[in-house]
Amino acid sequence: MFNLVYRGLRKFKNRELLRTDMGKSLKITGVYLFIMLSAHIWAMMIFENLSFWDSFWLTLTTVTTVGYGDLSATSLEGRFSTILILFVGSVFVAAKAAGDYFDYRSNLRQKKLRGRWRWNMSGHIIIMNTPASFGEQYLQRLIKQFRTSRQYENNDIELLTSQFPEGLPSSITDLKRVAHYHGRADDVECMRAVNVQEADVIVVLAKQEGDKSSDGRTFDILHRLNELGEQGMILAECVDDDNRARLLGAGADIVIRPIRAYPEMIVRALVTPGSEQIIENMFSNEGDEYLRYDVNIQGIPWSAILCCLAKNDLGTAIGYMSKNSNKLQCNPPANEQVDAVALFLMAREENIPDPLAIQAALKDI
Repeated sequence: MFNLVYRGLRKFKNRELLRTDMGKSLKITGVYLFIMLSAHIWAMMIFENLSFWDSFWLTLTTVTTVGYGDLSATSLEGRFSTILILFVGSVFVAAKAAGDYFDYRSNLRQKKLRGRWRWNMSGHIIIMNTPASFGEQYLQRLIKQFRTSRQYENNDIELLTSQFPEGLPSSITDLKRVAHYHGRADDVECMRAVNVQEADVIVVLAKQEGDKSSDGRTFDILHRLNELGEQGMILAECVDDDNRARLLGAGADIVIRPIRAYPEMIVRALVTPGSEQIIENMFSNEGDEYLRYDVNIQGIPWSAILCCLAKNDLGTAIGYMSKNSNKLQCNPPANEQVDAVALFLMAREENIPDPLAIQAALKDI
């Protein structure tokens, strides 16, 4: 009987219920069911002269349709009470409660899946915005970098993005401990929903890595984060270098150019603040230059090469091309004996070493 009533209720159930507060509905139903069961227990004690425990047992076996038959209502008043309270009232309420519960669980799952659930995380990493091009692949690589970092490998990660309205792709959820909230990164209520005040790190990505107007939106996000009292470290991407000081003044701790091919730079900058400028210099012709010089080095300690170049103001050696393996050896041990066909070094833009000066200095070692 219970199953028949439940299927009937499910078929004709008001669809608007899915948009109501399921938790509140379940509480009201529970209170009503408790009153109905209590009324039947009282009726059995009055009309059937049963003890409280026998009345309680009879009520439960009846409302759950188990019906062992060891106890039953025999008086006209007792049977009428059972029909009115349990068959008409409680079975209906129990079926409705079951339906509400399953709808509530389904609605809850959909909210979490589609980014409408407030997780109330703390000590987490928030990634705001999603790159317009290949956003899924970029986020996947960025999250993997956080997972491989000793400093951030155990932090939960939450994405605040207007993308993925139907849920995060499996390529991201498979990385575990990753949630998302669907909304705009510059919306204060969305910021509260991802609990920015409790985050360890907030990464503000530029929506359009080639559009300078993205910096304006980033500035608004930083300003709102500051108003909300965010205390964690904030890294912001900056498209136009002229806006760097502006973003730093708005509250960013680290400002970095958007380099979509290397999300690793973001994690490196957070782990070692300041290293992002060293890496950025490698991609530009401003400031330091990274150069290759063809040389013929045999059996010279790496420490001797470093000292020689520094002493003669010829730059800083960072690696060499091995003569034996033809592979780049970057930052080798100081006592390593170098056999090289090429030397890589970093030099100031205004003091680019002459290849002959490099060769002459190495001969003097």
